[in-house]
Amino acid sequence: MLDGLGDAAFQAETDRLCQYQAGHEGEHVCLAQSQDHPDDTSTAWWVTWAAPGNTAYRIAVLPECPVTAAALNGDSLCLHPEGHPGDHSW
Repeated sequence: MLDGLGDAAFQAETDRLCQYQAGHEGEHVCLAQSQDHPDDTSTAWWVTWAAPGNTAYRIAVLPECPVTAAALNGDSLCLHPEGHPGDHSW
């Protein structure tokens, strides 16, 4: 389903690891697919799950974190969903 999305940015993988810092609280998350639209907008599809080893997951469109990397002259957005725990990731 993720590979078949229009404007898909990459080939979706079947094995994922949580992108958050080790020891965080709450759900685990991994970017599953991004759609880069011709109008310079994007849609981020995320896989979320409750605990390590848990086979139950959901795929959802979540808003991306709006924070930019000042060290990169504001050219890069944080690579986590909005409201994520822990540090930002570039």
